Amino acid sequence: MEPVSVIGTLRLRADRADEARKVIASVVERTHQEPGCLTYAVHEFAGDPLTLVVIEKWASQQDLDGHNAAPWLAEAFGRAGELLTGAPEIRILTPLGYGTADKAALR
Repeated sequence: MEPVSVIGTLRLRADRADEARKVIASVVERTHQEPGCLTYAVHEFAGDPLTLVVIEKWASQQDLDGHNAAPWLAEAFGRAGELLTGAPEIRILTPLGYGTADKAALR
């Protein structure tokens, strides 16, 4: 099975940013315990603390599907509606393999 990489962008509401960060931190803690989670890292845009990017890497599509089906994650996304300015942008990535193999994909 091939690993799966995902990038999610979250835009926090300014008046609820602290609350949103707490919810996101709890999602990260639980996600790190899930089978197949290789990377689940949250980054802040430089110069824009209200825009966060989640970089994910899963051992397989099956592991990602299991994560996405978790009831606790659905509950967290439900809360996100009131804490974000809009729906998260979630994109699954396909590495193109340009360059040297050891540097051509998220690891």
